[in-house]
Amino acid sequence: MSTRRRRLARAAVVLAALAALGGVAACGGAAGEKPEPPFGTPPSPAPGVHAWAVGEPGVILATSDGGAVWKRQPFFLPQRGVDVAFADASTGWLATDAGTVLRTTDGGTGWTVVEQAPMIVKAVAAVGAGRVCVVGEAQGAAGEPVASVLLRTDDGGETWRRSRFDAAQLVDVAFADERRGVLVALDRVWSTRDGGRTWRLRRTLPMTVLVGVAAGDAGRLWVAGWDTQTGDPLVLATHDAGSTWRRLTLDLPPAGPGALQARQIACAGEDHLWVTCAAGVIATADGGRTWALQPVPAGHPLAVAAADAAHVLATTESRPLLATADGGATWRASGDRGSPTQPLVAISAVAAEAAE
Repeated sequence: MSTRRRRLARAAVVLAALAALGGVAACGGAAGEKPEPPFGTPPSPAPGVHAWAVGEPGVILATSDGGAVWKRQPFFLPQRGVDVAFADASTGWLATDAGTVLRTTDGGTGWTVVEQAPMIVKAVAAVGAGRVCVVGEAQGAAGEPVASVLLRTDDGGETWRRSRFDAAQLVDVAFADERRGVLVALDRVWSTRDGGRTWRLRRTLPMTVLVGVAAGDAGRLWVAGWDTQTGDPLVLATHDAGSTWRRLTLDLPPAGPGALQARQIACAGEDHLWVTCAAGVIATADGGRTWALQPVPAGHPLAVAAADAAHVLATTESRPLLATADGGATWRASGDRGSPTQPLVAISAVAAEAAE
């Protein structure tokens, strides 16, 4: 090839490369310009508001600024987290789909296995730094569920005690304090006054599906679920740590089929509640006298946790993570389009004052 032809060939290659770069610039904006957030305006930083979300194999997503920035914390097991509970910003518990229970004392940087149980874990509740309860279904030799069980430790996971609940499908547990708590099955509610050693059946609710329980201040707890006949959400409230219950009225505008079915519940203080559903977040700031459906900017809310009455965080069925700094009046979404790779099914949150 002649020198002139070689120069023309090089020029053609350079022009093609420049054209390709120009196309990239045209799609992505000016050089150095940051791409637009995929889910709109992200949450503003709220230093001291900590949260941890689980659902991906071997990894926890964690934030220390109210959901503005999330980081990945590995726990180095090929298992999915199914629930997480933190007593403060340092001490937390993680349960996996393989029946493994792990503990951290440094905010999730490092994790230690404290129990490996042949069970399908549904929920974990932290009752202070050393006491935790885990509920789920015990498995037989072939991996089949044989009975619902509650595991309890009072010494940080050194020793465990087991309570068996036959013919009940346990789904969640929460404690108002170190002695008083509530245990929930699909259609039943128990309470304890001795830290989980013994449980008393308090309510049986036919034609319902109960999904979760949340504990607030002064012996107040709430149970969320939905009516199998109407699909309407329901919330039960107790002001005496589970001895007596009343059903709250949720006056909400109609939505599509199943759009208001409760998924998870969170609370703060004595009056603030948030219940996730496919249509958004159902919330009250007056203990359940009035309710409102709060829209979210992206995704369908799934798990929810409140650090305090203002700062609430939620996961969704897909990728965005949700956060609010005003009790839900305004929700913001964060996350990139490639992470997480699987739905985050549980979240725990604590505020700065709980870490001190």
